Amino acid sequence: MEKRAYVTDIQRFCVHDGPGIRTTVFYQGCPLKCKWCQNPETISLKPVILYNKELCVSCKACVSTCPNNALSCTQEGDIITDKTFCNACGKCEEECYFLARKLSSHIKTVDEVFDEVIKDEVVYKNSGGGLTISGGEPLRNFEFNYELLRRVREKNISTAVETCGLVPTSTITKMSKVVDLFLFDFKMYTQVRHKEWTGHSNTQILQNLRTLVKIHNNIVIRIPLIPNVNDTTEEFTNMMRFLKDMDGIDQIHILPFHQFGSEKYNLLDLEYELIDLIEENQKNVNKCVNIAQEINLYVNVGGTSYK
Repeated sequence: MEKRAYVTDIQRFCVHDGPGIRTTVFYQGCPLKCKWCQNPETISLKPVILYNKELCVSCKACVSTCPNNALSCTQEGDIITDKTFCNACGKCEEECYFLARKLSSHIKTVDEVFDEVIKDEVVYKNSGGGLTISGGEPLRNFEFNYELLRRVREKNISTAVETCGLVPTSTITKMSKVVDLFLFDFKMYTQVRHKEWTGHSNTQILQNLRTLVKIHNNIVIRIPLIPNVNDTTEEFTNMMRFLKDMDGIDQIHILPFHQFGSEKYNLLDLEYELIDLIEENQKNVNKCVNIAQEINLYVNVGGTSYK
């Protein structure tokens, strides 16, 4: 049977997901539920509907086409979704002329994704770029992505994976054979705090990172820097001490917290707990940069290199 996966987006001409100019493929489904997540539509294992009330003209086409009677319209013209009946079949998206309703992802085959990626083969080779898979958590689609990355590499195009690390160790080990660069998320060192803010322990994540550094020589650590969560001197120092003990880790990318994705929570009719959290200030960023540099790590902050 042909391998399939839920793909949320395929973005071309990306410059922050690895070296050179790249195409980044995003997948549905993530085992973590980070409170600061900027792509909450990718957390669910199955597609979800995003509803943009500002684009809706209350034509009710979606209401009449829904096979599960999950939609209704109020007297004020608001479309209400009963999530107990909605199975994200996509019928409402197809009928919405004004693009107010959108599925978070669509099913794709390996051939379909490969054909899209390979369109920019010349760009990759001229810029030193390639393919990056991201999420959600792309390694949840191991067989699909192993085949995709294998075929891309056969074209002498570089491959990269952005992962939260919460997958079976065997998946990390097998995938390393077709990956040129791992962009490995490291959110927190303290287990209790990690579970509080992401919904899951980091035991497996840290073990996978320990394993990966023994079998792969190109790993970049990515740290989403969250105010009063992992930017404290104590927590960030603990994170750097953990990395210091690993041969092969020599660079980190710090991604300061921002609110760019907060509107998506409204589109999903979800509460965003961090709506009042201010963006990371430069003073704390500089403090963390200094802590990392003290153990001789190369640091990049939002695209800017620190030496």
